[in-house]
Amino acid sequence: MGLKRGLCWSSVVVLFVLQCVRLTAATTALPNCSYPAVFAFGDSLSDTGNSIAAFPEQFANAELDPNGVLFPTHAADRYTDGKLLLDFLAFGVRRRPIYPVLRGTGGDFTFGTNFAAYGAPARTVKVWRKDAGFNSPFSLDVQHQWSERYKIRVWFYESPIFNPPGRLVQSLPKLATWNESLFMVWSGYQDYFYSLYDKKLTVSQTRKIVPDVVKAIEEHIEKMLTPVVYIPPNTPSMIMPIANTILVVNLPPLGCIPAMLTLYGGPDAKYDIHGCLKNLNSITKHHNKLLGERMEALRVKYPDAKLLYGDAHGVYTDILKHPSKYNVTAPLKACCGVGGSYNFNPKVTCGHAGLVDGKFLNLTTSLPALPCANPSAHLSWDGIHTSNTFNKAAVTDFLTGKHITPAGGFGCSPDFTFWDSST
Repeated sequence: MGLKRGLCWSSVVVLFVLQCVRLTAATTALPNCSYPAVFAFGDSLSDTGNSIAAFPEQFANAELDPNGVLFPTHAADRYTDGKLLLDFLAFGVRRRPIYPVLRGTGGDFTFGTNFAAYGAPARTVKVWRKDAGFNSPFSLDVQHQWSERYKIRVWFYESPIFNPPGRLVQSLPKLATWNESLFMVWSGYQDYFYSLYDKKLTVSQTRKIVPDVVKAIEEHIEKMLTPVVYIPPNTPSMIMPIANTILVVNLPPLGCIPAMLTLYGGPDAKYDIHGCLKNLNSITKHHNKLLGERMEALRVKYPDAKLLYGDAHGVYTDILKHPSKYNVTAPLKACCGVGGSYNFNPKVTCGHAGLVDGKFLNLTTSLPALPCANPSAHLSWDGIHTSNTFNKAAVTDFLTGKHITPAGGFGCSPDFTFWDSST
């Protein structure tokens, strides 16, 4: 009888513990990743149409095939085969694609705005010439000015004095939700890549600009976190809302990019175990280390802000280490390109046609044709920009707490419903 009582009591204890575990799990379930709006700053890795809106001839191929063969199945002002990192981020936090601030027609800004621009460096552009290659004057300081002006315009649309109800209607996020929104900064790639691509700087000279590039990014983040007093006409002054949650993304390894491997590779070059160029990778490693240190310092300086650091370099390296895990079979080759060991030729790049050694090459194919047999097998879309495969892997990791600091990252449950959608 005593044994039976003991067994019964043990069963009660076990059931009680199991119930407690269930209750604890229920109460600690992560909330949905959901933000009122998403805003982005950066270069061609994030731009969805700002530079082509400003310079339609210079960046014409951004809206031409074969860009966008996977999403939205036609070229949509993105230099990739499908979704940008920004697109996956927006979908993952229950938003829709984010339109560029310079979009002149058909833009829906309800869920945020994109300030990133093709060819935009982190550092301030002091001298710029029209049609000077893949460059634009829209550096981070200009993009910040756009965002500040954007807030003022939102205020005007919301003001019953300057915009009586029903007079002007615009699809915009509420100004009051600015500090609840998600902001992404992915910048610096332009500063290094095109300095090397156009041979304006040597590798050693490029390495020396790292502190200035990181400083420009840091200053941009501080501006986003600093309240600004605005004095509307004939009304009391007000303090404009600031960003509170900012994801800062570091840079992928330059020495693994097909264009760089083509231009700087050769018998005298030094390669790592993945076949990437060591001297170029040292640039991005230096950049990422310094940027990570500055992010730690900013967290101390701005303890009320949520400053996240996304390790794109770590994701890229993981895929190089375990390509089969990601179904990647051509990690160092461009999908949309032609020639050489890395499927890249600077004379005829993706979205263009021309002669190379007397042979006509056409890289403007459209659906149902594809620029390569399997775009998902590549980390680089056109030898310069990241592919849908990489962008998807990076955001998947960021939203699930991998390759992101502080530990736990966003601390919410993402939405992968539209991960592979084409619309």
